[in-house]
Amino acid sequence: MKKIIQIIIGNALVAFALSALILENSIIAGGASGIGSALHHYWGLSVSLVVGMINITLFIIGFLFLGKEFAMKTLLSTFLFPVLFDMMNQLSCLRHLISDSFFACILGGIMIGYGVGLVIKAGGSTGGFDIIGLLLEKHFHVPVSITMNVIDLSVLLLQCFFHSPQQIIYGIATVMITAYVMNNTLMSGKGLAQIMVMSDRYDVIQEAILTQANAGVTMLQGIKGYTNANTQVVLSIIPYRKVPFIKNLIKAIDDRSFIIVSRIEEVGGNGFTREIRENEC
Repeated sequence: MKKIIQIIIGNALVAFALSALILENSIIAGGASGIGSALHHYWGLSVSLVVGMINITLFIIGFLFLGKEFAMKTLLSTFLFPVLFDMMNQLSCLRHLISDSFFACILGGIMIGYGVGLVIKAGGSTGGFDIIGLLLEKHFHVPVSITMNVIDLSVLLLQCFFHSPQQIIYGIATVMITAYVMNNTLMSGKGLAQIMVMSDRYDVIQEAILTQANAGVTMLQGIKGYTNANTQVVLSIIPYRKVPFIKNLIKAIDDRSFIIVSRIEEVGGNGFTREIRENEC
């Protein structure tokens, strides 16, 4: 149920941003909405109708190549998004909410990126071209954000002939903001710190991290570059909030220890947390 709610909220955010912010300020949009906008200009077709047709086509592709579970989660977006988008287009209270195109571009990009990120994080799709992105990621390991950027920029080119240079620039900025926010949304809760410690008191540091910081530890074999003496390196993957505490803990044990802290995007597997190990015992 939580993932279903997440998908609904994500679609509502994208529909609102496109209807009340992006298209309302004549900012060119990427994806299915951008194609709908182009076809509406040239042939007068309904934007929501075009989006719906594209979504259904891509849903079939997702069903065939990404599996039934993915398709079921995407089915909601496939029909929900065009309905929400059309409904918001009909609401007069959503018209002229923001007349500043620059602000609409920033806020719209943030809302679209966060909305799409929520849906993908729930294991589904907004029903648009992110299905193609997920397909390429699965079979060819191409990041979703790269595929989406290429598609969006290509769609923007279709609309260059009937928009001003300012609107085009805002459209490109919206795509970039969307990609950035989407990536951060997908990685939220997964960003961790890797801390490596080289010290003659590695055994004491190992025990302190395990018991006082409640964090996992891996011991690596190392050789000191200057003396060629064997040593052990303490490696721990921790949440960022624990970094200051563990650094102070290490310095209290050995103030001459060599510490490296670096960012990692994601880690998983049995034994990563103390809780996992305790549950398996």
